[in-house]
Amino acid sequence: MSFGRASIAVAVLGCSGCFSPAGVAGSATSSETTTTTESTSSSTAPTTTGTTGTTGTTSTTSTTSTTSTTSTTESVTSTEPGTSTEPVTSTEPGTDATTSDVTTVVPSMCGDGMVDAPLEQCDDGNLISGDGCDALCQIEQGPKVVRYVFLTSEVFTALQVGKLTAADETCTKLAGGAGAVPELKMRKFVAWLSDGAANASDRLGAGKTPYVRPDGMPVAPDADALTMGSLKNPINVTEKGQSIPSSMEPCAVSSDGVWTGTLVDGLGDGGVSCGGWQSDQGQGLIGMFDAVNATWTACAPRHCTEAFRLYCFEIE
Repeated sequence: MSFGRASIAVAVLGCSGCFSPAGVAGSATSSETTTTTESTSSSTAPTTTGTTGTTGTTSTTSTTSTTSTTSTTESVTSTEPGTSTEPVTSTEPGTDATTSDVTTVVPSMCGDGMVDAPLEQCDDGNLISGDGCDALCQIEQGPKVVRYVFLTSEVFTALQVGKLTAADETCTKLAGGAGAVPELKMRKFVAWLSDGAANASDRLGAGKTPYVRPDGMPVAPDADALTMGSLKNPINVTEKGQSIPSSMEPCAVSSDGVWTGTLVDGLGDGGVSCGGWQSDQGQGLIGMFDAVNATWTACAPRHCTEAFRLYCFEIE
């Protein structure tokens, strides 16, 4: 019977995995693996592998089969410091953020109390005329105390003078141009010129206001005095306030001439007006800007191709 006992012992020993030393039925080495994926940390949790230890022997078993696997994906937006995915623009010193200045253009508005040159000459904060600054923010001229007369800084041939209206425009343009004496601006001027149809004295009107040069020196007490044959001071100061020196030459050859076409009494001589100042043929009457007697307006006829200045008188 000893052979029979040995056989039974071998059979029992060959089934060492069929019972648990702890008295628990089933496999002691099986494990359950759970895999969880979360987008919060953008990583996959490691698989947990069961470990079974026996007395005196440590055994680690990695199971290749999974009894139950659970995969969970969650989308998490973190607002914790350092985890935000929104772009951040910083204006603090030391950062690389680029900032740009924005310039806001405010349109000019009359009546806002701010002078917006060159569109506005003044702005008194209202749109009321009669207070020195009109409803269009332009300076209002008060009653004239004096009227100005000046010698043009430019010279012209008779053809360049053009008709009378063109000469008047030239005078007003120079008075308001760059470098002109400020007192001349915003005033209207006409040229002391006559043609076959109009007289210089009539074009000025019968104003009683005194005439002065840009430097303030008097020329005549009124318009009528201009036809009396004498002036208080020669009209030799330009719109820029510059005094032009005299060449001290005779009228027939002098370069100090001024186109007038006008006799001492203020009337025109159509025969010496270069075809109404629209031709380079014939002759035109000139005056001398360094004179204070009758020759200031009527000195000698000169050829229309020569270049001379103009007298410009302010009108009321």
